[in-house]
Amino acid sequence: MVLIDKELSDLDARLLLNGMAKLGPVSIRKLLTAHQNDPRKIFSASRSDLLSVDGIGPAMADNILDGKKVKWLHREKEEMIRRGIQFISEKSYPELLNQIYDPPVGLYLKGSIPEEPCIGIVGTREPSLYGKRICYELAKGLAEAGFCIVSGMARGIDSIAHQAVLDTGGKTIAFLGCGLDIIYPPENLKLYREISEKGAVISEFPLSRKADRRTFPMRNRLVSGISSAILVIESAAAGGSLITAQFAGEQGRLVFAVPGRVDQPESAGCNQLIRDGATLIRNTQDILNELEASFFHVISHSKREPENPSTGLVEEKSHRSENFTREENEVFSVLSDGSCLNLEQIMEKVSLDFSNLSSTLTMMEISGVLEKRTDGKFELK
Repeated sequence: MVLIDKELSDLDARLLLNGMAKLGPVSIRKLLTAHQNDPRKIFSASRSDLLSVDGIGPAMADNILDGKKVKWLHREKEEMIRRGIQFISEKSYPELLNQIYDPPVGLYLKGSIPEEPCIGIVGTREPSLYGKRICYELAKGLAEAGFCIVSGMARGIDSIAHQAVLDTGGKTIAFLGCGLDIIYPPENLKLYREISEKGAVISEFPLSRKADRRTFPMRNRLVSGISSAILVIESAAAGGSLITAQFAGEQGRLVFAVPGRVDQPESAGCNQLIRDGATLIRNTQDILNELEASFFHVISHSKREPENPSTGLVEEKSHRSENFTREENEVFSVLSDGSCLNLEQIMEKVSLDFSNLSSTLTMMEISGVLEKRTDGKFELK
């Protein structure tokens, strides 16, 4: 018995399948394979036909045959029109995204997908000043070289990468782990709007779907899936960035990582990736050298990065320290090797008492020499 309108279009049928909570990308792909890749035939199939598909159980079959779902479809389409969001199928995906094991049956899109080849940039939500600077420089350099930068619009490295590209006038794509009508994190509303105007904000999740532990890994496979390479900048020993790198490896993508201090937790993931075979990255040119053979026609050579992006940094800090007080010089010497330490850790390394050290740190922060991070640690700028 046909429970769905016979006039249902291919795209509407995909939208309907995508909105069913009990169906995931792999199950939907099996259903499509069993029905000549025509989603409309899934809704006109009998219950026994649906149950004959590997992995489809009674609950899934009943969900598909629930005619009330059409009301949800109409409401979803009305809201999409109101918000300027479209739903696209695999015919409109970039080639790489169609090559992954579990491509989405469809994607919600606000903006337009750039034609430039993509590189994904991911990392910690609480980067150090070093991580912020390196991320901005690398994202900017890659955008100037002709690449579209892909990330997840999360706090930290993701947002910095997107913003660097926008500042450069380049192209960027943000994959969200929630519906496109939800701005997460909320402080990224302006960033969301800029990306949708100059690139694309994309999600495979229905409107009103909130982010959770399941949606983020699903989002991560698309960040790597659409990209020719993934660059990890500061990552702890476990987390979403490493999941994205793992997906990239499984999908046959290149994996790049920026090394960090061996005694800093936020660098443990990147350092382990390098030990496991990821390519160590020092600057934009390192990435361009790795990709030049495949993207020679794309890469712009108008801007060459220095071999070491931190050239002159040590000399600059050295000149700056000449004007320090004795107390400031003590603190500076402790942090000058790139350490990120909290108040108690600094106290163990200097001769200052608590009151003197606190006031010294405050004055150095006011003068712009160092910064107190959100985790309470201090780091030289």
